[in-house]
Amino acid sequence: MNKIKNIFISTTTFGQFSKAPLRLLTEKNFKFVFNDKNRKLTHTELKNDIGRFDGVIAGTENYDSDIIDAAEKLKVISRVGVGIDNIDLNYALEKGIIVFKTQTNPGLAVSELSLGLILNLMRKIIKQSNNLKNGFWKKQMGSLLRGKTLGIIGLGTIGKQLVQITGGLQLHYLAYDIKKDEVFAEKYNVKYCDLPFLLENADIISIHLNMAKENKNLININKLKKMKSSSIIVNTSRGEIINEHDLEIAVKDKIIAGAGLDVFQQEPYHGPLTKYENVILTPHVGSYAKEIRMAMELEAVNNLLGGLKNL
Repeated sequence: MNKIKNIFISTTTFGQFSKAPLRLLTEKNFKFVFNDKNRKLTHTELKNDIGRFDGVIAGTENYDSDIIDAAEKLKVISRVGVGIDNIDLNYALEKGIIVFKTQTNPGLAVSELSLGLILNLMRKIIKQSNNLKNGFWKKQMGSLLRGKTLGIIGLGTIGKQLVQITGGLQLHYLAYDIKKDEVFAEKYNVKYCDLPFLLENADIISIHLNMAKENKNLININKLKKMKSSSIIVNTSRGEIINEHDLEIAVKDKIIAGAGLDVFQQEPYHGPLTKYENVILTPHVGSYAKEIRMAMELEAVNNLLGGLKNL
């Protein structure tokens, strides 16, 4: 008889919209434990618990060599998401741990959230809604998105989908990326450029990068000072890409007009950016469209089962 396998589910909303992934685990006689913190686990929390599990359904928490060394029984890390930059892949493979990522593309959900943040900032929707709820009928002038220059830092899958869903708005597109897709750029009239040019000329900047070492604090005060005072910046990729202290300075001193963030260096975020009306914050919900999330969770469980099948 096969030994009962213990699974840790680290993502905080797993199984909320569909119980099918959990039924699969139960049918295979797997025991599973949820992350009950309602947030991303800290390094210490993960290290303390990881040693008792055979498999992990992983979120964005960090699986570095220290965590992997503590994971004495771990055989499979099944990531709910397309990015695995939070996992030391080479070290995991060296330790005999199989790593999966989902192929279900969250790009549409993330790009739609980016567009929502952009529109919210440009038309001051949340600010005016809050005024009205608090008894103040106060109209504030916004700006059209139509015809503006959208600068995309990281023209990968999600960046491209943002281009596609905004195609009817007569935008001008600038893109900064080490890898260039000239076919896509020609089809959608996207101009590749260097980062300084993009920062200086875009009305809206949307970040869609992975968390490579060279991208940490990529957007700092010097970069923010290159932007137009009327421009806004949105980040739905990785919190570490923007220096949050520098961003607060830029917002406070009106170096830029506003910012929209879905990701933060430390989550949950309770920092000083919560004080500013021209900053919109969401709690890392880029892929949290239920249609996308249900498909990703089911795929993550199937990946886990496949990896553990013969172990």
